[in-house]
Parts: sequence; C-alpha cells; structure tokens
Amino acid sequence: MRSRLPAWVVLAVLAGGCGGRDGAAPRSDGGAAGPEAGTPDEPGTGAPLGDGAGGDDGPRGPDAAALDAPLGPDAAAADAALGPDAPTPDAPLGADAPAPDAPLGPDAAVADAAAADAGLLDGGPADGPLDAGELTDAAAPADGPLDAAPASTRHTARPLGSTTAPNGFYEYLPPGYPDGQLWPLLVFWHGKDENGDGTTDLAKVLANGPPQLISADQWPATRPFLVLSPQHTTPDSGVLCPPAAEIRAFITWAAANYPVDPRQVYLTGLSCGAIASWAYLGAYRGEAVAAAVLIAGNPGDPALASSAWGRAGCSLGEVAIWSFHGDADTRVPIANDQATMALLLACPAPPRREARWTIVPDGGHPIWGPIYDLDAGAPIYDFLLQNPGP
Repeated sequence: MRSRLPAWVVLAVLAGGCGGRDGAAPRSDGGAAGPEAGTPDEPGTGAPLGDGAGGDDGPRGPDAAALDAPLGPDAAAADAALGPDAPTPDAPLGADAPAPDAPLGPDAAVADAAAADAGLLDGGPADGPLDAGELTDAAAPADGPLDAAPASTRHTARPLGSTTAPNGFYEYLPPGYPDGQLWPLLVFWHGKDENGDGTTDLAKVLANGPPQLISADQWPATRPFLVLSPQHTTPDSGVLCPPAAEIRAFITWAAANYPVDPRQVYLTGLSCGAIASWAYLGAYRGEAVAAAVLIAGNPGDPALASSAWGRAGCSLGEVAIWSFHGDADTRVPIANDQATMALLLACPAPPRREARWTIVPDGGHPIWGPIYDLDAGAPIYDFLLQNPGP
C-alpha cells in the first residue's frame, strides 16, 4: 500500500469535476502555488524528485517566463527552452514477440460529448502530506487468474520498419491479452533526450514513465492497459517534440492494429512528450483520446492563436485532463500551463469533462518519477480508467 506522500513533496490539487478516488473536500482558496523556491534537488531537502534525472540547469528565470516560441499549428515548438535532461543508461531491447493480431477495423474515435462534472476539489492540505488512501487500478479484472510472469516478459521492442507503424515503439501486452475482448490503450510520449532513430536507439524509450516501470517489473499485473511507447525521430528540421500529426498518426495506427476499446484511448507524456500532447489536444481535441495525464508540458501562451487554448478554447474539455507542473521548473516554466488550466477549469462543466491541475511546490522539471510510480499519491491510472469516452 502506498498511502502517503513522502515528506519532500506535497501536491496541491485543483480538480474540476467529480469522480476520482482521493475523497477530496471542496475549498475556495483556488489552490495557488506558494512562493517560488529552489528545487528539491538542493542539498538537505530529501530524495531527488526525478526518475534518474538531475535538477535544474542553473538559476531560475522570471516567474512568468514563457517558452521562446509558441506552439505551431501541427508541432510543439518551444524546443529551445528545453535544457538537456540527465541521461539514463540504456536498457537492452526486449525479446521479440509475435506481431499484434489482425487489424481491429475502422479507426477508433471518441465523440465530443463529455461526462458531467462540477465544482472545485482540493486533493488535500497544502501544508502537509496528503492521505490518498490505497491506490488501486480501477477496472482491473476482478476474476480469473492473472499471468504471474514479470511485466518485462510482456514488453517487446518493435523497431521502426518491423511493423507498419509510423514509429518504432515498445509494446506491453497485459495478462490475458487478447482473450477476444477490447482493451484500454495507453500511449506514452517521452522527453527530448529519448529521441532516436526508432531502431538502434529504441531502448532510450525505457528511461522514464510507464516503459521504465514495465521494464523494471514495477508494473502490476492488475493494471489493464495495453501500453505503447513510441519513439520520436528528430527530423532534419531539428523539431525536438513530435508534431500533433505524428501523435494522431500513431494513435490511428494502433487503433487499427490492436483490439482497442475506442472509448478507452488514453494519452500521457512528460516534458517534450507533454508539450506535443498539448499540441495534439489543441488540434484534435476529443477526436480519439478520452483522457490525458500531462507532466511538465507547455500548451503555449493562451493569448496566442497558435496555442492549445487559442486553437481549441473550452473544447479542450472534450478530453479529461490532469496536468502536473513544478513551480520551480526553469526548463519549461509553469506560466503557460497554469494559465491554460485556469481557463479550462473556468469552462462550463458539462460539457467540459473532468480537469485537474496539480502544482508541485518547489518542484523542478523532472517531477515525473513519483507521479508515474504512484509514490506521489496521485492516482493517475485510476483517473484515466474512470474517464472513458462517451
């Protein structure tokens, strides 16, 4: 059981909507971030916040600093503001496994209608550890034996060119797959340091997030997602974050080649992957994705037409969104994320679906480790599963 936040981080949560498993009580203070401070990586502040990544790359800029360039129509610009993430040693590629089953058929699509939600919820006190209760995976199979083999044995490298997918990727198949049923799909997009050629560099994808947990056998068998983790190949143009069209093409391919439940297509990404996911949501809204968890991303300045908010406005609420950001992040400053989520939370609900905004006090850029492994007490996988599309 992981029931409490470690002493080195407190999550201040704003949530628009109902549902979730944190039993939060309403409050009216708006959940604003506290004063700016140094990162948890400084000496004497406890365990590092990152998942194999170092602290920030130097002194902080202005509180409201934005990234150097707005998001373009189909791409996440802002690459220039991303500092080098600390490298993580590559892990070996997994053994090859049988190819996916025959195509499912028509591309999956999620309709525009949204689940009803209302009000602001606070995930816990802002001055002490949160008690999130026991974190479980909603919708996990309740009956029948599960494959007891380690998660890594179901994790397979699919290099670019070995399938018809537009990217090389890692594939995780949950126990019991396929079993003649449709499965929830989770697509994870990595940070810029994990970019590669989709073949010999593919193991870089294992550095963080779900693929890291799966490869380390820290992914429970009861978590029912089919997990695909594609690798972005940096083109000659030097665009470091995947364009929105690349994310759409991969999700479309996955829905056509795996038995995916079209109501349960989920998106998550960190840093450059979150920036790209925001660009995708701004361009395509709820076309295919039901819910998203975005960590240390940048949706662009909401005052600009090229930003996620500028392109979609309250239609971003067609997707349930939980966004996380450290208030001491100097690589991808918090300002645009905070401004966009404030606007989204102010949209009428319904039709806006559930939205949550979490500030990590004193958090630098690499905050994703304890979020993905649930040590931070944020039940992100339950959030996804509890927010299927209509």
